Amino acid sequence: MNNLSFGNLDNCRSVLKDVSVDDIRIDFPAMGPGSDAHNPHTTYSNPYVVLRDSDGCCGHGIGFTLGMGNEHVCQAIKELFPILENQTIGDLFGDFRTFWRRLANPPQRRWLGPYCGIYYMAAGALANAFFDLVAKKQGVPLWDLLCSLSPAQTTRLIDFRFVEHLMDEKEALKILIDNSPEKELRKDKLRIKGLPCYYTTWIGSCSEDLGMQVEREIFLKGINHFKIKVGRHLEEDLAKLRWLRNHFGDRIELYADANQVWSPPQAIVWIRHLSQFGIRWIEEPTAPDSVDGHRFIKEQVEPLGVEVVTGENCPNSHVAAHFISSGSVNRFQIDACRVLGPAENLLIMLLAKKFKIPVCPHAGGSGLDELVPHLSAWNEISLGAGSSAAMTEHVAICSKYFMSPSRVLNGKLQLPSQPGYLVGMTSEALQNYKYPNGRHWRP
Repeated sequence: MNNLSFGNLDNCRSVLKDVSVDDIRIDFPAMGPGSDAHNPHTTYSNPYVVLRDSDGCCGHGIGFTLGMGNEHVCQAIKELFPILENQTIGDLFGDFRTFWRRLANPPQRRWLGPYCGIYYMAAGALANAFFDLVAKKQGVPLWDLLCSLSPAQTTRLIDFRFVEHLMDEKEALKILIDNSPEKELRKDKLRIKGLPCYYTTWIGSCSEDLGMQVEREIFLKGINHFKIKVGRHLEEDLAKLRWLRNHFGDRIELYADANQVWSPPQAIVWIRHLSQFGIRWIEEPTAPDSVDGHRFIKEQVEPLGVEVVTGENCPNSHVAAHFISSGSVNRFQIDACRVLGPAENLLIMLLAKKFKIPVCPHAGGSGLDELVPHLSAWNEISLGAGSSAAMTEHVAICSKYFMSPSRVLNGKLQLPSQPGYLVGMTSEALQNYKYPNGRHWRP
């Protein structure tokens, strides 16, 4: 295999020796943080992975679920680890697509997917931990490592097999090369200015509570873009949006998220009512894998000035490619834990660049706030994606449980500066939220 020629290659000659996995569950009150039209009571949960190499270095990674079933992803991670065990880190990273295929398509187990579901999410958590380990060994944040790769090194990470009719390696190389000349300038600007972001509120909040949340985020962080959860009761949604517009006027920009609860015809009716309050987009208005449903809704609501966005529940790059290439969405929402790690998200962002679809990463969950800035930064620096359109979600209700929490300054999400992919949890959080014996879960 071709080793990646970056940094000190001696740092990449160690081999992967061991993995440990913890079931982490952070429970919220019913209709509290995390609540939406589909999930009135959420338990933000992570299969929490620690990869160790023969040098004694650790890489941390997570998946993301909503509680029940988290244990299955944890078990699947342990079952998949032998694919990586005793492999040299430099060999894995230098030709990651080979190992991507092995992780994505384990014999016999693949029938439970394929390319989606429990084993695929488990493979993604392993990949997240692996990329964290590589970045730590190079002493840089993952976004900086990825941006430092040459176009050829970048494409060696990516498996184009199922999207070659839309983009092959040659075309991806050209896109990366064409956008290379001003990479350093974009990097310098982004380090100073940060990434545009928006804050998400919860469906369990009344109008007054929403107002307090909005005021707090404006005052403390300078954020003025806000997503409102909708889809449970139309009159309740209208009352909240009316209250927010009456109190804040055009000081804030509003988005709405229905969390998949509507049929396409129902979505049209609902959005027509919501549009009077100037919502910029409707997120997940119907089933998350219904390309035709989203296209139908988009065609009907575009005259209202409302965009359609989705993607956080797309299970893989080829479903994402269908949404993007068919023009069924105005923006695409990548998720750091839904697909098979950073490499597959690079492919999705390359496709979005080709088809001129802005990427707006999803971060509504524990650890996602810490992962997505790396992906957004690569999108902006390596592809020149246009940060004013590529809004990154910032929720951060669980950021305090991580050792390198995401940070917003003057309304912009700051680039991570510490080495790694940065989802190592604090010892206190691990002691409190390990399921079922952590302090939080004891009777």
